Amino acid sequence: MYAFLVHLHPAASLLSLAATLAWGWAAMSHSAGAGMTGRRKGLYVAAMATTGFAGLTGLAITVAGPWSQMVFPYVGLAAVAGHGMAGKAVKGALMRGGRGITAFGVSLQAVILLAAAGIMATKPF
Repeated sequence: MYAFLVHLHPAASLLSLAATLAWGWAAMSHSAGAGMTGRRKGLYVAAMATTGFAGLTGLAITVAGPWSQMVFPYVGLAAVAGHGMAGKAVKGALMRGGRGITAFGVSLQAVILLAAAGIMATKPF
């Protein structure tokens, strides 16, 4: 089971990054105007759900493997929490029609996931 989770976690992380980029594209789409359209709602849910699933697989790896004494689970926890908070801010900004916060928030979501993936892949500490 541990071997399966070790392969599932990077796949879920990559899927969450792809869903977040799609959500960011939809959020920044000028043609849809302000508010949460049906496409935006679906992509928002997909980005949040896949990131949460990646976090759950990371938690399972932490419990089942030798990672509990290392810093990587905390990096992942911070990434999932930061992604969720930035996503909620973007959703609120879309409802109000704020383009600046929307652009910053979707960029922050992508940077958080890319930074976490980079740290997990290189394991610099």
